[in-house]
Amino acid sequence: MSRSATDSVASEVRKLAAEHQISADRDSLSCMAVTITRLAGDVVELDGVEQLLVNLKRKGVLNKAEIMALQGRYLQEKRRSKKQLSA
Repeated sequence: MSRSATDSVASEVRKLAAEHQISADRDSLSCMAVTITRLAGDVVELDGVEQLLVNLKRKGVLNKAEIMALQGRYLQEKRRSKKQLSA
């Protein structure tokens, strides 16, 4: 079980984004949010799947509850995958 754990949620998110013609590109609002976060002393780096989730929410495809559930599942699967790779 190499990458199949993270692929399940990642694939679901990518498929949903493709259906709605949404990319993982950062818009000016996302770039500004990254800058403000860095100025506050924090660093938050979203991967492609997480950025897709943000963009899906902004376009109204997902609501807050849906994005939180998907991101939670994605992060759990990502952690599980890392543990399996290090074992």
